[in-house]
Amino acid sequence: WSTVRQSARVAVRMKWRLVTLKYRLIALSIALLLLLLIIIVAGILDTLTGIENDQATETPIAYSDTSLQVSDDVLQYREAIARELKKQQLEGQTNVVLALMMQESGGRGNDPMQASESKCGRIGCITSPDESIRYGVKHFASVFRQAKQDVKLTLQSYNFGGGFIDYVQENGGRYTKQLAISFSQMMYQRVKKSGIYQCHRPSAIEHQACYGDIEYVDAVLRYLTPTVLAEGKTGPIKGKLHAPLDIPLQMTSGFGSRVVFGKTDVHTGIDFSCHDTDTVHAVRSGTVIYSGLRGPYGQLIQIKQGEWITAYAHLSARQVKTGQKIEAGQAIGMCGSTGRSTGNHLHIEFKTSDWSGHIDPAPLFSL
Repeated sequence: WSTVRQSARVAVRMKWRLVTLKYRLIALSIALLLLLLIIIVAGILDTLTGIENDQATETPIAYSDTSLQVSDDVLQYREAIARELKKQQLEGQTNVVLALMMQESGGRGNDPMQASESKCGRIGCITSPDESIRYGVKHFASVFRQAKQDVKLTLQSYNFGGGFIDYVQENGGRYTKQLAISFSQMMYQRVKKSGIYQCHRPSAIEHQACYGDIEYVDAVLRYLTPTVLAEGKTGPIKGKLHAPLDIPLQMTSGFGSRVVFGKTDVHTGIDFSCHDTDTVHAVRSGTVIYSGLRGPYGQLIQIKQGEWITAYAHLSARQVKTGQKIEAGQAIGMCGSTGRSTGNHLHIEFKTSDWSGHIDPAPLFSL
């Protein structure tokens, strides 16, 4: 009888184990299905977000209302450039082309748009400003359309040639400074034996990117960057401020208390929306007192101007070093999302010392 009872207990235990295993398998299957569902939903949301971002980058940046800072030699060609752009239905790009001309020639010479090489493959085949503008604008319009109205890609392609557009399309579809560098490096390796191409900029020497000008986009856009006035009525800083971004300033987070990652935090500056392809500019002339990684700030640059310090945080790249003298409007880095950040943006501060004495920058930007 004891043997029977023991066998019965063993049978019960085996049955219970089978039942337990069954429910465990069911629970595991449900968990896997839920995980798969989450992955699918996340993928759909990511795709939708990516489509939205792609569409946003195709929208042309309007530079018609920017503060154009070019010479009188260039301004004399405004009407001629506007007339040629009107034929291409691109009147809104007049300031861009004027800035391009400023970078190419300063408005001097018989070929102020430096269009000879694009037209005939050699320098000097264009012999009058009118011909230069006609062909230069036509070439600009062609590149602008191939670049899907991306101004930065258009400018760099005007300098590099149309092959850069194909290169960008094969590598993500959006202009970035890194793509400009890698394209220049690739092309330079192909042609450096000719001895025609030489490195002139320090950054080109550093990267051995001597084909064309890897700084061309920033060089042109510095003539277009809008200025915002900061008069004494709106704060303690007097005079003009150079806009920190090439795009219209859109504040996404203000100065003062806010909730970040579920905790109350004191925001010591303001945030501007930007993409990782946007260049960050110094708002005033001064000296770099900090350029490096700094905890929640991520990639940080601090510039001292008299009694005041401006800080630029969460950058994806820094283009200046500690101790370097900086001019207002100079490119100092790229928009990013380093440090404690949930997405690409520029965090900017005005303060009286390295880590304290902050004021609200919004009134200085008329916000």
